[in-house]
Amino acid sequence: MPKWTARLTVINTTNQDLKLASKYIYNGNSIVSFPEIIPAKNEGVYEIFTPSGKPLGPEFKISLVAQGTDKQNSLGSFEFHVDIPYWSSRNTLQYHCNRDLTCQVSPSTIYDSDHNYNGEVKIGARVTNDAENKKILSEKVSS
Repeated sequence: MPKWTARLTVINTTNQDLKLASKYIYNGNSIVSFPEIIPAKNEGVYEIFTPSGKPLGPEFKISLVAQGTDKQNSLGSFEFHVDIPYWSSRNTLQYHCNRDLTCQVSPSTIYDSDHNYNGEVKIGARVTNDAENKKILSEKVSS
């Protein structure tokens, strides 16, 4: 049984730090890199592996929350889960961004029977233009 790995590079293009709010790493997986903070306009790598000879597959979950300031609310959060079980050929890859965060995950799927995942997510801030803001404001005023 060779070493299996799961790796996600997070590219933070926002002006807010991303803080690791929660994590889950399957028992028996070894950590290569698991940062607590990804600074604004920076990147970080979450990577685990299962040692050779172990009947385990890599699995981890993370929840990253954008850190707001006194002048700016948090943009939202990003959740990610990858599971490559040794005992099954059915792999899982799930992710979600909420509120004003956008996320582009590549590759966005993991094929069954794959033993490794090496992905990247670009996290950004949703852009709203003045016309959108005026429409939202006028809807709030009229209701």
